[in-house]
Amino acid sequence: MGESEYSGFTILENKNIGRNFSTFRKLRDKKALEVADFLGIKESTYTKYERGESKITVDLIQKVAEFLNVDPLQIVTTQPGYVIENLTNSPFSFVGNVRANYADKNQTEVMMKMMETMMQMNEAIKRILESK
Repeated sequence: MGESEYSGFTILENKNIGRNFSTFRKLRDKKALEVADFLGIKESTYTKYERGESKITVDLIQKVAEFLNVDPLQIVTTQPGYVIENLTNSPFSFVGNVRANYADKNQTEVMMKMMETMMQMNEAIKRILESK
């Protein structure tokens, strides 16, 4: 995927996704270093993602989700703080054995592509509204 395909991610979304990386990592009782090692990057590089200081790609979301055994859609769509505050009320409740369904990677890829497109559309709408 070309760099322009990631233009749908705004700084705010990077911050939200980064916070979700951190939240889900802590829920899984993993250290930032463990995630970084899995990704093949330095811990300092990974923590920049958690702080929303580096651009987060769909590929990165999928890899972190795989390591943390979380549905990638949860990482993208969950509002930071919502997981903790609404643990039992969340449609993505963590009660019981939570496992992402990686059996159907095609479905996950299609959904991630749809989310990318939606984010790009949101960014385009934002630019149109700002230009008025």
